[in-house]
Amino acid sequence: MKLQRTRIEPVQMEEIQRAKKKLKEGGIICLPTDTVYGLAVDAKNKEAVEGLYKLKKRTKDKPLILFLKSQRRLINFVKKIPPSALKLMNYFWPGSLTLVFEANIGKWPLVTEEGKIGVRVPFHPVPLNIAEDEDILLAATSANISGEKAVADPKNLSEKIKEAVDILIDTGPSPSGEESTVVDVTFFPPKILRKGKIREEKIREVLSEPTRILFVCSGNVCRSVMAEYLFKKFWPSEYQQKVEVTSAGTSALSSSSPSRLTRKVMEKRKIDVSSHRSRYTDLSIISRSDLVLVMEEKHKNYLNKIYPQAKEKIFMLSEFASGKKENIIDPLNQSETFYEKTCQIIEREIKKLIKKLGVGDNK
Repeated sequence: MKLQRTRIEPVQMEEIQRAKKKLKEGGIICLPTDTVYGLAVDAKNKEAVEGLYKLKKRTKDKPLILFLKSQRRLINFVKKIPPSALKLMNYFWPGSLTLVFEANIGKWPLVTEEGKIGVRVPFHPVPLNIAEDEDILLAATSANISGEKAVADPKNLSEKIKEAVDILIDTGPSPSGEESTVVDVTFFPPKILRKGKIREEKIREVLSEPTRILFVCSGNVCRSVMAEYLFKKFWPSEYQQKVEVTSAGTSALSSSSPSRLTRKVMEKRKIDVSSHRSRYTDLSIISRSDLVLVMEEKHKNYLNKIYPQAKEKIFMLSEFASGKKENIIDPLNQSETFYEKTCQIIEREIKKLIKKLGVGDNK
């Protein structure tokens, strides 16, 4: 292959588009990241993936790392997102932390190992811009022959790498020069597989805090109350990692009690919510939360508009738990039958949520 070298400083979008085109054609590109230079392919292209492994002299038991544009896309690729992963993602992504999850995909076996998959949201604008193209599933590894030292400056790339890749995007030396830290979150506590830019003590410090989950509806007197207390009921007390759960409303009046029928349908489940008092979803509670689960798409749109810095961790409950964007309609001023049906829906989604969080399945 004839190398097309592209020097980008600052990044020029027309060159990014050229790299995207080459990836879609099955090419291999060399690109900068916030850690070291990497080799990347479209993981949907089997020949490109196999070509990358051959170039690297990499054994098939070492999977490539998926580069995603945002942590929101993660739910499409993994079976479980443990509470520890929520903490680490919210603190370190985008950045130099690769997390290993239980994979939820079977289409691209060469980017998985023993059912696991490595994922990172990079900070560098080049891989981020490429990953924004939903027609590309960006998979990468360091730009060196296996066993050799990773390359932080494109001037130090081996001749074999330079001759084999289709495009080299050169933005000068990488800002870090260290590889990403790799953490396997299928274990509890998470296991550090490779030391890198992010230090172990910092990871342990972040994980020492409880994972905080926030449920949100409109008035915080019906649906989010049900979700909060049902979660507390079903969350196993023996689970080692501490999780704090609370609820709030996008239009809540301060200190209102749950509605009469909310209390009644919860009493049927032997859950007392009478002490609950409503509160508004202010910046403080949003900032402290590691996962925000809303009842309707309008709640997500509202929170994304008011708190755009938090949009990566805001999901509809059904979206995160089941992978379906289904609104859970407000039962306020409706019949007891409607309330009961609403509670049944929320209970179903809460059980799926707990399964998505991987409780009881840690190795």
